Amino acid sequence: MNLTSDPIPQLLRKIAIPASIGMFFNTMYYLVDNFYAGMLSSTALAGISLAAPVIFMGVAISIGIGQGTNALVGNALGNNEQKTAEKFGGHALSFAWLSAIFVGLLLYLMLPNIFNLMSAKGDYTQEAIKYLSIMLPTLGFMAHGMAANGILNSLGDTTSLRNSLIVAFMANIALDPLFIFVFDWGIYGLAAATAITQLGSTIYLTMKVKQSRLSNSLSPTNLSPNWFHYRALITQSVPASTNMFFIAIGSLIITAAVARFGEDAVAALGIALRIEQLILLPTIGINIAVLSLVSVNFGAKQFDRMQHASLASTQIGALLMVGGGIFLFIFAEPLITLFTNNPSVIDIGVSYLRIEAVILPAYVLSFVAGAALQGMKKPLIPMYFNILRQILLPFSFIAIALHLLNTGIIGIWISIAVATWLSASVQYLHMRQHIKQLI
Repeated sequence: MNLTSDPIPQLLRKIAIPASIGMFFNTMYYLVDNFYAGMLSSTALAGISLAAPVIFMGVAISIGIGQGTNALVGNALGNNEQKTAEKFGGHALSFAWLSAIFVGLLLYLMLPNIFNLMSAKGDYTQEAIKYLSIMLPTLGFMAHGMAANGILNSLGDTTSLRNSLIVAFMANIALDPLFIFVFDWGIYGLAAATAITQLGSTIYLTMKVKQSRLSNSLSPTNLSPNWFHYRALITQSVPASTNMFFIAIGSLIITAAVARFGEDAVAALGIALRIEQLILLPTIGINIAVLSLVSVNFGAKQFDRMQHASLASTQIGALLMVGGGIFLFIFAEPLITLFTNNPSVIDIGVSYLRIEAVILPAYVLSFVAGAALQGMKKPLIPMYFNILRQILLPFSFIAIALHLLNTGIIGIWISIAVATWLSASVQYLHMRQHIKQLI
């Protein structure tokens, strides 16, 4: 496909649909983990829910590098600079490994302090530590895979990641019960299955890069550390990683607030978040499509196509999320009961999902705006808005809800809704104005 000349609606479908399908199987992958953790015990389920924000901090580095790689390689391709694109691709892969090793070690050493900040106590913290003892050292697998996927995304290829995630999902269905129950590894088995399937995905994506027009990215020269390109990757990737990191910090703030209401509340939040991610899958595909289209067309100076891509993706995404919100509101209880029969967990999970149903269209505005600005080499702007959306506003509103208004846990959910709509609306308007100025 030609990202600078093919019709925008056609390109959105070709890029977003495979990406969304891939993310569907990625979310189902972790729902399988939640299912088997629930079979172990509610403590194990709460443990992996507690571990999720910590894992996301590590994954944030990988996602940021993948997005930065997509933007830089895409800009180079749009400028017809093939060798520069290959150099950025190769150096992104080595940079991903160095970053993941450092972050994984740092997070592991900080685990006691992180859990103290979250006010997490009890047996489920030990389950979280067991899970993380395998997940954090293997972050390099995911980091390499995300960088390789960033190279492929710059070419409009989202089918490779989709294929790898489908296979990983099917492998996980078999490996989870094998390691957890047959080998009797418990929650260690859950983590081991994840590490093995991520390694497989990474190998496959690397092979796809080798078969692409950017195969020279894998040459020893392009893979060797290079400070000049590392600096460009840092400039583009660190704000994107920081965006993801702030999402993790926001998750910590929310989890810490929810932990005040007990282990059942933490378990309910973990289940509800996985269901929410499933509903949000189309927006993730749209986000990837917007980043790919804007980065290449920005390099080619085709600003009208950038505007068309952002408007079309917003319209499609908003329509899908309105439908998703209606579905989520109506079927919240049956969805939660798929994972637990604990009445307390069900009630809390349903209350979260029904308020989250109202927020879904706001995520479209935020994701499209962030991807477009990233593609225009303006990664700091989404970072500032994420600080607002993920940390400052939720922290302030949750504090008011719990300490001044005594709303109970429902106040946490309402605080998230207000913070998301406020920040997403302003960010989207800012992005639209920036593209108009370019035109």
